[in-house]
Amino acid sequence: MTSENAGPLSDLTVVEMTVHRAGPFCGALLADLGADVVKIERPGVGDPARTQGPGPEGKSGYFMANNRNKKSVELDMKSESGREAALELLAKADVFVENFGYGVTEKLGLGYDAVSAVNEEIVYASVKGYGETGPARKKKGLDMILQAEGGIMSVTGPADGDPVKVGQAIGDLTAGMLATVGVLARLHERERASTDPDSFTGKFDIGLFDAIVSVMNEYITFHSITDEVPGPQGTVHQSICPYQVFETADGHIVTGVPSDERWDDFVDLVGRDELREYETNDERMAHREAVTDIIQEEFHKESTEYWLAQLTERGFPNGPLNDLADVVDHDQAHARNLVVDHEDPDAGTVQLPGHPIHFPDFSADIRSPAPRLGEHTEAVFEAVADDQTTLAEWEADGAFGGE
Repeated sequence: MTSENAGPLSDLTVVEMTVHRAGPFCGALLADLGADVVKIERPGVGDPARTQGPGPEGKSGYFMANNRNKKSVELDMKSESGREAALELLAKADVFVENFGYGVTEKLGLGYDAVSAVNEEIVYASVKGYGETGPARKKKGLDMILQAEGGIMSVTGPADGDPVKVGQAIGDLTAGMLATVGVLARLHERERASTDPDSFTGKFDIGLFDAIVSVMNEYITFHSITDEVPGPQGTVHQSICPYQVFETADGHIVTGVPSDERWDDFVDLVGRDELREYETNDERMAHREAVTDIIQEEFHKESTEYWLAQLTERGFPNGPLNDLADVVDHDQAHARNLVVDHEDPDAGTVQLPGHPIHFPDFSADIRSPAPRLGEHTEAVFEAVADDQTTLAEWEADGAFGGE
């Protein structure tokens, strides 16, 4: 049992050895939900994300967003004492998350076989560019490369224009979310296997390539049916008409008609009776340009505010085309704690993304700022070491870096 409001994962200890975004995002999601997350970092260097983008020295905004609610320890994994200390830490953990290149953790002595030998109940999440099987498994993979190779870049961008990347690291973030799902699935399986521990295998892996291909979703099935290869979609939907961005007299909105049953109501709202002949989505898709040109004509006549009010009143999904400043000031974002004001001891007042899952009895607050490099090394390993002599030996042997 967890203490009241401590979080659904507050009885879990997670160790992560991760860099950049995909692995750290998984750890951040688990930490937000109450898990005690300890991040192993390279002495004196740390996660490269610490220095990528604006922010105080050693703690960029990029790093802060993906490493809040965690502890940081420095370990030299190339030293025998560093490996020994890491295995002692993992022997008492529930979960290990790593996103180093193919075979790296094995070379460092922290592969699944080594870790499970000291902790047979460990859930071991491995996040890679291409996963751990298949002909590309040894290739290095970064988000934009995988956006291109996984196909999502090919359907993103202006219609009839050149492909462009999605404006955020969709492969990293999706892989991080899927890794979190995998962790929770393995934890559930571990509990179910408690009467027969030998039946439990805690390892799983996810690739950024896997994540990108999975979000291609119905594109894959459509291709198998039609043999067509779509190009960039612009701001229209690939299978629903109308459902896209429209210009108004003073801006842009996005709206659509989710079912044929609502088409007559939409025609009444727009006020162009000639649209009524396109009764089904199939007919509207076949005559998309004619349909959307008529709608666009009407939307140009009134303001964004007018159309948002009209569409909302009549129950059609709609929204304005917001920029980042609009989003961070959005009433709904603040009501849902999606943008959180946070006091960081190094950066001062900053805004961080909040946790997207909402529980009626628990608030996934930012309990602690993203850690300074190695901030918790002494405290964590004092608790892990069997005695002060062991801790002193680790330190003397260079487990924590230093001279």
